[in-house]
Amino acid sequence: MVSTEFELRRRSVFSLGNLAKLGLIAAFFVWFFLIWTSTDELDRRLNDAIDPFAVAHDLKVEYKVEVQEWKNLLLRSTERSSLDKNWRVYEQQYRKVADAAEAGLKQSDVRAVNVKLQSFIDAHKENFAQYKKEREMYAQTGYDPRKADSEVRGIDRPLMEVLEAADAEMQHEKKLINGRLIARARNQIEQSLMALILMVLVVVWRAKF
Repeated sequence: MVSTEFELRRRSVFSLGNLAKLGLIAAFFVWFFLIWTSTDELDRRLNDAIDPFAVAHDLKVEYKVEVQEWKNLLLRSTERSSLDKNWRVYEQQYRKVADAAEAGLKQSDVRAVNVKLQSFIDAHKENFAQYKKEREMYAQTGYDPRKADSEVRGIDRPLMEVLEAADAEMQHEKKLINGRLIARARNQIEQSLMALILMVLVVVWRAKF
């Protein structure tokens, strides 16, 4: 009888011990999942943060193409039909840059960047009007590329400088945001690791008793 009661108690304690171990194992995997989620979320958010801060860089690339299209127009236009054809190519690239700049201005919430983008947009429109005027003068003066180029030479440089400054501001803002994301994720990971260490200590302590 005593033996039976002792056996029942032993089994009960054993069962409770197993349940405790299972609970600790489950908690271990939950905290491990939280650590994994923290690092995965950090990676996702860092990747998501790349695109919005590439606006100025992408604009620089497209604006260089626009400037090159104007040079191509001067080199390839020898009469009215080719001038009109090449102007359409240039104007299409101009519109692409203008639309991208407007979109970048709308999506950015950094004042220093917005000021520079707005400055680029305004100067970009003025340059376009100047190129348009020079296109007509180019036709009227016998399609002389050297003369036409001299009238607008260098007007693209201030705009490129504005985009470079905007890109620098964006990269600075990106570093600040990424720094905050990394600090937050590191804090979450440290808390999770401390919880795991405590769980391991509990398991070791229970194993001794």
